[in-house]
Amino acid sequence: MNSHNLAETQQLIKFIEKLNFADEDKKRWLEILHENGIDEETIEEIHKKFLEIPVEKNSGDWNRARNNMELTSIIKRWRLSLASKNFRRSR
Repeated sequence: MNSHNLAETQQLIKFIEKLNFADEDKKRWLEILHENGIDEETIEEIHKKFLEIPVEKNSGDWNRARNNMELTSIIKRWRLSLASKNFRRSR
């Protein structure tokens, strides 16, 4: 697992475990995250599957909005950490 995005990876793992994703998707994503950390392809797939979850499984609109904000926040922090790492190398 990449050390520069360890916090975001752990947060994404907790997020995946608490939501009602399909078991085979959860298992595959968790294996990828434990082995390689976050990558663009995995995070886009997780976000797409999250948006496909019916509102009823998210315990209503409020929880869906809260979970969406949490996932978006994790994605933004991960992208910011990648960008800042690349910025430091360009000096």
